[in-house]
Amino acid sequence: MKISKGKYRLDSRNLHFDMADDLNFNNSGGCFYFRGGNGFGKTSFLEKVIIPALKAGNLPYLYIGQDIRTQLYTLRALLSVQGFKVSDTDEVELLRLWINQGQSASVFILDEFDKYFPDYGFIFDWSAAFVRTYIIVTHIGVNRLESVADNYPIYNVRFELISIDGHLKNIRVRSE
Repeated sequence: MKISKGKYRLDSRNLHFDMADDLNFNNSGGCFYFRGGNGFGKTSFLEKVIIPALKAGNLPYLYIGQDIRTQLYTLRALLSVQGFKVSDTDEVELLRLWINQGQSASVFILDEFDKYFPDYGFIFDWSAAFVRTYIIVTHIGVNRLESVADNYPIYNVRFELISIDGHLKNIRVRSE
């Protein structure tokens, strides 16, 4: 799947993106870090551009959103319905069970996951056998996990504020 460089307008979110470079997720295998300030549209870009492209390309994916605490309740219910005993399961074990159920996924999206789990290398350990591409949204300026850099090509994608026109934010998206 490739997201071509160009202009992407999300008028409902008052965001206009100017992508300077193509983003190519086609079997590249790698870890894409989406970086930029708070409110620069990283999550909106995921939800309105990347995820629809994944769906259109029939690429299965796993997505852990910004508010992992809320999502964990949903995961607990889903796994319970599937017959897993999860009432006393801690968050990390719950995630492991869920990831194990998603082995058809080739893309894994983690949206600010490092806020809750600063040392999230276990995600790669559990999913490396089937996930080819990781997309990680973060506010942290550097790659925190050396193990990721040792095992996956790293692609840094920067979201930068170009201008604000009233309520409209013009954001440049570029590879570093």
